[in-house]
Amino acid sequence: NVAVVRLSRGGHRFEVACYRNKIVNYRQGTETDLSEVLQTERIFTNVSKGQFANSKTLKKCFDTTDEEEVCRFILANGDVQVSDQERAAQLESTAREVASMVSEKCVHPISRRPYTMPQIRDGMKAAGFMVHPTRNIKQQFLDCVRLLQQKQVLDIERAKMKLAIVLLEEEHDDDGSDEGNTRLVERRDAAVTFLINEGVAAADILPSTGDNDTRIIFQSDPSLYRRMDGIARHDNVQGRLEIIQQCVTEEGDVTLGHELERKAQQQQQRDENHVLTTGRVATQTGSDEKNDVNEDVPTLSDKLQSGLRLTSNADTNNNDHDDHHPTITRFANSRKAQKAAQKKSKKAKRREKEDAAEREAKIAAEKARQKERDERRGLHKNTSAGDAATSKNNADQVSNADMGECKACNTCGGSFAPHEYRSHFRSDWHRYNVKLKMKGCATVSEKEFLLCDSDAFF
Repeated sequence: NVAVVRLSRGGHRFEVACYRNKIVNYRQGTETDLSEVLQTERIFTNVSKGQFANSKTLKKCFDTTDEEEVCRFILANGDVQVSDQERAAQLESTAREVASMVSEKCVHPISRRPYTMPQIRDGMKAAGFMVHPTRNIKQQFLDCVRLLQQKQVLDIERAKMKLAIVLLEEEHDDDGSDEGNTRLVERRDAAVTFLINEGVAAADILPSTGDNDTRIIFQSDPSLYRRMDGIARHDNVQGRLEIIQQCVTEEGDVTLGHELERKAQQQQQRDENHVLTTGRVATQTGSDEKNDVNEDVPTLSDKLQSGLRLTSNADTNNNDHDDHHPTITRFANSRKAQKAAQKKSKKAKRREKEDAAEREAKIAAEKARQKERDERRGLHKNTSAGDAATSKNNADQVSNADMGECKACNTCGGSFAPHEYRSHFRSDWHRYNVKLKMKGCATVSEKEFLLCDSDAFF
């Protein structure tokens, strides 16, 4: 339990033996008693060998033989010798702090839920992030988030802050006159305009409750905090910035309805992006046609004459195409582009219909499989009333055969063949139902489990 502080001076090496946890306290000023820091008030040239420094060497290098003064100088300016195990423990502690900060301050862009510590640590290893033992934790946190986004290891972003701009009262605002209310509305509109120009989404700004509302509540990226403070202090706004919530995240357990809604939002975003791309192509072709129409008469006549000369020289062997010119070709190309865009949109609609039909087919197959399973389990209830004794014996035989061939799962429901029974207990469906059962929630069927993203539950 010895920590060594080493100092090289005048070509000689000097060491002091200290307690392991007292060096930092001494350098921070919380511990001033040397007897609580040093294990012995002697100066060594080699602590591991027990070699002491003589007074002649101390006089030559420090101009004094007072060992207490020399010990204070070595503690203030020397280097602490750390072993490999201590260095590894320090790096592990720093990595845990960085991962904890990432888990607290970052969320998934769509679900707005934080990642767990194991997911963050695995992402840091996959991205190749290396912690620094002495660097600031917050700066390493920012570098880690930036590296995770660049390497696309995790779909992650910093959680937004919930802020409020409080408009300060002016002299003519106290009387409640129309002029004061108008001025208040103008200041609030100016603040909203500044926020939107700085990159704050309009959906993240809460609407005002009335003309006398002096608070503008919104959500913003933490990197824009200084800009938001500048907006609040602007002459046209004249307010102050308040922090309502440091990190805005979704809380509570993930439900099946939430996951289905998230998947629907993802599908809607993909459809909107597809519509935007197709609309951009159609807009570009329409702008070409508009530019052709808006051209002046001399330019059109020059193009027509040049087109006639080109067609007359090129079509000497084909007299049927003497009236061909570039304007008609350009219009034909624009129509082709529009038809291509329509075909692309038709393909997208057809693909959506096919996906919907495929999902319905899966649901129908799952219903049929469950119905067959229920019929297989309830064969002894479907017998006729006329031959009760015979049907009872047959049902007993069937149930005995089922118990010999299939095994039931009390958690998920249903029976499974012997070769499927062990694999079912290792499946994600069974594991998820076990977790729901431990929390006191109702279990889900295999159809419901397949419709949601299993990565969000584990």
